[in-house]
Amino acid sequence: MRHLRSVLYALVLAPAAWILCGVGFDHDLTGRALDNGGPESVGGPLLLLLAGAAYAILLLAPISPAGPLLAGLTFLGVGFWARSAPDAYAGLWPADIAKDGFNLSTPGYGLVMLLAVPLICTALSSRRWAAYEPPQIVFLGTVGRARGAARPYGPPIASELTTALPPMSVVDADRTQALRTQVINPATPHAADATQRI
Repeated sequence: MRHLRSVLYALVLAPAAWILCGVGFDHDLTGRALDNGGPESVGGPLLLLLAGAAYAILLLAPISPAGPLLAGLTFLGVGFWARSAPDAYAGLWPADIAKDGFNLSTPGYGLVMLLAVPLICTALSSRRWAAYEPPQIVFLGTVGRARGAARPYGPPIASELTTALPPMSVVDADRTQALRTQVINPATPHAADATQRI
């Protein structure tokens, strides 16, 4: 279930990062409308910040690496395809996506290969494959509930020295003692009544 949820995250966040990069970058991968002034001088960097936020969530969220690995391999494959066959890659995109100032196919020409490497490297973490890791924030500590077993205090019991005891003999094993009891004759009333009169 964790892996399926991670793939669903990747299906949303990876295209969001791609689209925001495509809109935020110009044709030569510079920030859109930085020199023109006006509202677009703020909108272009804001779009790139949102793209970075979507990418950071996909990369750093405490989820299974299945989704980031799938997104990274997809980015890497598209990047190699765009570099090796640029005409076929450009023919895939409809003409409506290329507007004046931005082109959604622009990240495929090299940027996604850069983004693919950290996403693929998330698969190298064995802890992320094994279980949920709650996020750690510097001043807040652990966010969310931590799942795991508490470690016992002190050294492990396997490191303690043990001593083998010799087997007990049959005589030593039976340490019961027979006590002699006094038989009281019920015919004598003084013997049956142990109270004293003063």
